[in-house]
Amino acid sequence: MKIILDDLKVKVDNPVQLYCDNKSAMSIAHKPVQHDRTKHIEIDKHFIKDNLDRGFVITTHVPTELQIADIFTKGLPQGRFQDLVGKLGMIDIHLPT
Repeated sequence: MKIILDDLKVKVDNPVQLYCDNKSAMSIAHKPVQHDRTKHIEIDKHFIKDNLDRGFVITTHVPTELQIADIFTKGLPQGRFQDLVGKLGMIDIHLPT
């Protein structure tokens, strides 16, 4: 994100906030430990750890029920989907008026 903003000539001095609802993922990002379950994220975890150490990224825990990004990454029950659509201020342009 910071590279894209730099390309757009937008100066950002603050660290990028990385919101996560998975405390295990945050723990691995801060203290990369080799587990059988983490082999597939080897490059990503070192990239994030490097940026955390350099102060470019800050991780912040967000409870799952407040994780708005779920609408873009998961299949959700209709009620949860509608709740997140409302939080994003989205409207259905195909609904009859």
